[in-house]
Amino acid sequence: MKKKLWIGLGVLLVVVIGGVAAKSLFFSNEEVTEEAADPYGIDYFVVPGMDQVFVNGTVKPEQSQEFRKEESLGTMGDLQVENGETVEKGTLLYTYENTEVSAQLNDFKNQAARMETQRSNAVYKRDLAIQNWQKLPEEERTQTLEELKIDMSTADLDAEVTELYNNIESLKEQRFKDIVAPFSGKVYIPEVKDAESPILKLISDSFYVAGTVNEKDVGKLAAKQTADIKVISNNHTVTGKVNFIDLNPAEAGDGMENYGGQESMMSSYPVKLSLDTLEGIRNGYHVQAIINIGEATVNIPTIAIHQEDDQSYVLVNDFGTVVRRVIQLGEEEGENTVVTSGLEAEDQIIVSSQVEIEEGQLLSESLEQEAMDSITIEE
Repeated sequence: MKKKLWIGLGVLLVVVIGGVAAKSLFFSNEEVTEEAADPYGIDYFVVPGMDQVFVNGTVKPEQSQEFRKEESLGTMGDLQVENGETVEKGTLLYTYENTEVSAQLNDFKNQAARMETQRSNAVYKRDLAIQNWQKLPEEERTQTLEELKIDMSTADLDAEVTELYNNIESLKEQRFKDIVAPFSGKVYIPEVKDAESPILKLISDSFYVAGTVNEKDVGKLAAKQTADIKVISNNHTVTGKVNFIDLNPAEAGDGMENYGGQESMMSSYPVKLSLDTLEGIRNGYHVQAIINIGEATVNIPTIAIHQEDDQSYVLVNDFGTVVRRVIQLGEEEGENTVVTSGLEAEDQIIVSSQVEIEEGQLLSESLEQEAMDSITIEE
């Protein structure tokens, strides 16, 4: 009897365990299916893999110059420009006055005034002597008129006065030193003025991207290659071109590449990129440029392309967030259109959806919320 009892309990335990396992299997599959389901009914087109080179960089002005006080030039005058003002090349920014030269100039002017008085007196005496000589009878004249003029000549005084005036003109040129804009640009005047801050900073209105590329990819780059340049902070994208590739690596420390959170000793090489437009671009923006190597075009469904003003763009699921990719279009080929730039390899382009999708929408958040709601209902 005991043996039969134990056998019965064993069979019952197996049935219970099997039932729990079966329920777990079937219900977990159902839950996974619900969690994996797309509540928006999105139809994607995935951009095929492309050989791409990534350049990380910063937007910088083509020309930039700080103006600092130069004590050797003298006393600085008032600024002739305002903060934020756009100026042309050659615009007067401010002026220095050399106080030592100003003192010498005043001294020379005083000397010149005294010499002018001496010369005027000498000329008066000479003219009076000539008049008296002309009044004398000829037999009483002790010298000729020419001899009289030579004796009372003002030539030496004239030479001294001329030299003084030449010195005055030379000092006038040295008295003031005008500081002018060496190029066209915008003026920035620091709010806090201390010994370390510049008087002002002039930044050109044209910008470029100063970036780096790792040693694995530097050999793939060439001048004039087209680049899609994306602003990291807001995903704004513009196009540009490779302008310069430095074959000398960046300084030690600057050339450290980071892979998987660990630093590698792989070198980085400086790269300069031009910008086709400055719309949405600001000095100091951090950007990532993507250069497609080889075949740079891809055909995508035309219905996935949106238009706004003069821009063509697609919506992409970028790790759960809907982002806009501004693209450059080629020719239409049936139901597809050639895209010449603006896309990245493995981009998940939203072709259509059962529910309206907007830029900035968090798709992953919605899926997570639905999964949480499902769990709450089951509990």
